[in-house]
Amino acid sequence: MRREWWLAGGLLVVVQAAVLAALFTPAPHPGGDNAGYLALGHALATGAGYVELWAPGTPPHTKYPPAFPALLAVMMWVGASTWGAFKTLSALLVSMAGVLAFAWAGGRKGAVAGLGVALLTLISSGWLEASRWILSEPLFLCAVLLTFWAADRGGLKRGEDAPRTGWLVLAAAGAFLAILTRSAGLPVILALVGILLLRREWKWAGIVTAPALLLGGWWALRSRTDADGAYQSEFWMVNPYDPELGTIGLMGLLGRVWTNTIHYGGTVIPGEWSTLVPVGIVLLLLAGAGWALRLERAGVAELFLPLYVGMILLWPEVWSGDRFVLPLYPLILLYAGEVVTRIPEVRIRWAALVVGILVLAVPAVPTAVEKVEVAGECRAIGAQDPFRCLGPGMMGFRDAAAWSGRNLPEDAVVFNRKPRIFTVLGGTVGRTYPFTRDPEHFLAEADAHGARYLLLDQVDGISGAYLPAILQGAPGAFCWIGQWGEVTDLLGILPPEARGGNEILSCPQQVTGTEGGAEIPLLSRTRR
Repeated sequence: MRREWWLAGGLLVVVQAAVLAALFTPAPHPGGDNAGYLALGHALATGAGYVELWAPGTPPHTKYPPAFPALLAVMMWVGASTWGAFKTLSALLVSMAGVLAFAWAGGRKGAVAGLGVALLTLISSGWLEASRWILSEPLFLCAVLLTFWAADRGGLKRGEDAPRTGWLVLAAAGAFLAILTRSAGLPVILALVGILLLRREWKWAGIVTAPALLLGGWWALRSRTDADGAYQSEFWMVNPYDPELGTIGLMGLLGRVWTNTIHYGGTVIPGEWSTLVPVGIVLLLLAGAGWALRLERAGVAELFLPLYVGMILLWPEVWSGDRFVLPLYPLILLYAGEVVTRIPEVRIRWAALVVGILVLAVPAVPTAVEKVEVAGECRAIGAQDPFRCLGPGMMGFRDAAAWSGRNLPEDAVVFNRKPRIFTVLGGTVGRTYPFTRDPEHFLAEADAHGARYLLLDQVDGISGAYLPAILQGAPGAFCWIGQWGEVTDLLGILPPEARGGNEILSCPQQVTGTEGGAEIPLLSRTRR
């Protein structure tokens, strides 16, 4: 039996290492969260505190709990400084999460079953992507699966003997790490406390609840100091990226649950293994039945599943995506397998297991191979400049950020689409411009925040959705500073007393910058 575990575990480690190494790409992620975590880690590493270095006045950060930034800060203390170094951390954490999934599932159904669950989870599109970016998901996966595994080992399943202290301490540590990594860790704490209460382990329930309340209360109080930036305020918006749509009511929440159910069940989860929608639906139905069967000996995972699913179904639809369902994949696979393993006829049981594995794995392999090929191409073209992998939009954004850091005043505030990336790349602080098409509202927000610069970029479709209407509605409120590539422009936002006219002219002062080793007079031409 021990040999079986070592062989299965060793095979898992080797496969994970080969797959994740082949997937590695030097390109930064164009999402602001990656840069946000790095900026928070830098703030901690330099002693500035848990603050937003990218925002004017460096306010306290209130959205992301500090565990992952603290881990990045430790890496910075020991000398890590490149995109590749921090992305390697994500790959290692995903590998660790795979091992924990193997240990948890194997502890319930045996080493071979654990290996199958871990490998099928690994080749899901979401887990592969999580290994390549500087996000908190890999650490969160480790925390959640550590809690499940340690709780099972500690005897926290109905019908087990008295719980074992060391494993319960480890399970509690995993739950605390989960809530300190992501706000979505709350269901982990609730599930752990819930199973302790069901077991009538009153002392242990109190031991876990007390620090959980302290941690949760501290973070809730901190988050309330900046309601605009916290999830609480964004949760109640119809669309956090389009505030003009207003807030949502009770019926809107019910509609949101239905929309998210269809999206996750019909698109996101089936698409993780590139399966057809009917296959995905069958997988989820089997998982639901397997979960019900496990309730007879429910553990932390069985309580976690409905709590977590309910939470993500209530989130705004625009946030829906595989990032939020990654912790569910080992559970879905194990529970679906639970139903199959209860088939009485041995030959039918094994045939069903083999067919199920092939139905998921075979379509997933071409997708994984395609990701590997794209990663290889990026490593080839991005060896000297990783931003080449991201296209002209992000390259122009990068160049504009670097120029701004060298040439704009130290107190400059730049309205732009991704202020966290902008600050990481150039050091100039900024704010996300308001998502409005009303020039008067836009300029009032700029004046209120002291923003005298605006970056018109093409990193996504947001700038094109809002900024043309602003520039066309009040062209005399802006002046042109410079252009990078064909898609990125830096504009000045004139003070109220200087606004007027019907066109955007060059800014009144002469500014030069250095691009690619050559000095370029950026105001040598008038914006057409």
